[in-house]
Amino acid sequence: MIDEQAGGQAEAKESFTPTQIRLLKIAVVGMGIIIVFALIAILARIFYLATARTSPGPASGVAQLAPNLRLALPAGAVVRNISIAGDRLAVHYDAASGSGIAVLDLAAGQPAVRIQIVPEVGR
Repeated sequence: MIDEQAGGQAEAKESFTPTQIRLLKIAVVGMGIIIVFALIAILARIFYLATARTSPGPASGVAQLAPNLRLALPAGAVVRNISIAGDRLAVHYDAASGSGIAVLDLAAGQPAVRIQIVPEVGR
């Protein structure tokens, strides 16, 4: 800028020294490299998590799942509903003999409880 009051002579504002400019360039390039590596690491982690096979934790009971599970239902039974909680599988079914609920212990591979649903008897 030109300072008109100083006799018309041009005075430059204080600027950076060449050493300061060089250090600033090094800092900017270094931070740029860090950002690029961080983005690559984030994308690699997302790709790994999206493609990795996950196994449920031991709390879900699936890790201790017994092989070759079988649940015998009455002949002609129709499964109406299935639900799972922890290591128990509840199967609600309808059969000619009546409705029922069979609870299977997934860890042991054995039926835990069988509940027969019967109509209430009039009083």
